[in-house]
Amino acid sequence: MFKQDRLTIEEARKGFMIFNTIPLRFTVTDFDNCLVISKQTDLYAYEAYFLDCAMKHKAPLLTLDKKLKTAAENLNLKTVEV
Repeated sequence: MFKQDRLTIEEARKGFMIFNTIPLRFTVTDFDNCLVISKQTDLYAYEAYFLDCAMKHKAPLLTLDKKLKTAAENLNLKTVEV
């Protein structure tokens, strides 16, 4: 984001401060389902992992990736662009 002049150092710091307030937890995912999602959406398996987790926990997907956002919306997942 710095290389593209889309983010200042102050905005990045604010983003990290906000990120640190998000409660995180480890989760086990269904890797078989991730493979299905990966094939269905033409995404990498690690990207499908994010979609699987969002579906499993009925949580919005936070992303800047347009292809991932589109895939999530096609799967009826709520997305939040950060």
